[in-house]
Amino acid sequence: MERPNGRKIVLRFNRAKQAIGDEAGLLSGVLGLLGTDYGKFPTCERSWRKITTKDKVYNECIKQIFHFDEDIEGTIKKNILKSMGKSWKERMLRLYDTFYEPTLMTEENIEQRPPRIDREHWRWFLNYRAEEETKEKCKKNAANRSKQLYTHIGGSKSFARRMEEDALLFYSLTLKLFL
Repeated sequence: MERPNGRKIVLRFNRAKQAIGDEAGLLSGVLGLLGTDYGKFPTCERSWRKITTKDKVYNECIKQIFHFDEDIEGTIKKNILKSMGKSWKERMLRLYDTFYEPTLMTEENIEQRPPRIDREHWRWFLNYRAEEETKEKCKKNAANRSKQLYTHIGGSKSFARRMEEDALLFYSLTLKLFL
């Protein structure tokens, strides 16, 4: 990933250590792209917690593109890794739904694997999805999703960004009243 003009993008954070401003939107897009990168995060892991390349990607990609002061508690890094993990997990679900064909034999499904995914990684992933424990977890998650009454309609901006924009608008309107 290339930095614009070779410069780092400066990130700002609110008191809750959430990225704010337009730069937060750029961060979100970069995290989404990184989370779906097969080369950085393999498909042959059961969970995001077991991925060992997270810190390397954080240091070599995020810290090279964005400038920000880390907090002592590590909340900023934790939130960034959590966002990448969500993208990775969603990618895994889309991969299976898009490329797995239940009417084909295992070897045929392996031949029809997504581009850029290692053959043995795809084999591992298909075997993992075929396990009874995984099937039960998928059924349970689907049942829980079906109970959801409302869908998110707030758009792609985080609540932190919306709150910052609302506070700035309120401040500017208040300032106009007193001028």
